Amino acid sequence: MQSRASLILFITSFLPVTVFKVVARVGEASPARAKVAVAIGLLMGGIQMFLSREWLGHSTYLERAFLGFLGIGTLWLFLTPSSISSRFVEHSTALLYLTVFFVSIVPQLLGYDSFTFAIAKQWTTESVWKTPQFRTINLHITYFWSAIFFAAFLSCWLGKEKPPYSILLPLFLILGIGLPFSRSYPGFYLKKEFSSPSSGSSFSAQTARELISRMPQGFDPKAGKGITADIQFEISGEGGGKMVLTIADGGCTFRDGEANCPCLTIRSPGEIWLKIAKGEINRAKALMDGLYRVEGDMNLLLKMGELFYYPSNS
Repeated sequence: MQSRASLILFITSFLPVTVFKVVARVGEASPARAKVAVAIGLLMGGIQMFLSREWLGHSTYLERAFLGFLGIGTLWLFLTPSSISSRFVEHSTALLYLTVFFVSIVPQLLGYDSFTFAIAKQWTTESVWKTPQFRTINLHITYFWSAIFFAAFLSCWLGKEKPPYSILLPLFLILGIGLPFSRSYPGFYLKKEFSSPSSGSSFSAQTARELISRMPQGFDPKAGKGITADIQFEISGEGGGKMVLTIADGGCTFRDGEANCPCLTIRSPGEIWLKIAKGEINRAKALMDGLYRVEGDMNLLLKMGELFYYPSNS
């Protein structure tokens, strides 16, 4: 329910500035029309902010940026002479992209969460937020979007707000380059950072329980040197159940049941964990996509590719 609300509010966060642009620029552009447009946009931005705080408990940088832009525009239009206030409408698209550019790049420079990190948190589980890879990916995407917004600003400003430069080119940058990059980059980064295990033709486990019970046979003592930990598996579906891998003294053992205080708990459908073992799904990307859930030591989870290989049935 909350993820659906997040998606709806993310889409509607663009409505206040869209309405402002439509009302201000359609027909005869005038200071009077601009004042009406910015007042309507500011009201809608306030409602958007209220709904975000009511439904989600917080607002995004994007919502605050749009509300701030419209707030400054309101002061600009109502408190300055018409010869000056008209410039806001004339250059409003360029100023909007410049505002979003600063919002996308300033927070992380000041030590706060990045622009896309705040948005991505709404669509992923909390355990994913704690991984350094999640932060790195969003930081890279944020800087990419900063470049997109600045290029859109330059297009509008240098193109003197003419439609090909203020509408068509920015839309191409956002929809044709920015969004495809945001969708594809996490998978590209994770595939490069974490290679999927290669089980080869010797892989013969038919259920997740069979696979996990044989994992101690593929434990690497060198990689596990100095590690003492219980890994709790809670596998749903056929061949599932509660199982524990115990790593200690350079070895690994398996047992059914529950650990008193596991360092890491993995909750997954059995078929998903089998696909991860076969290399059909990248383990890190599957976590980002919410195909399975974890609690505890994320570093131990990410190290499992080094700790275990998948043995044959011999």
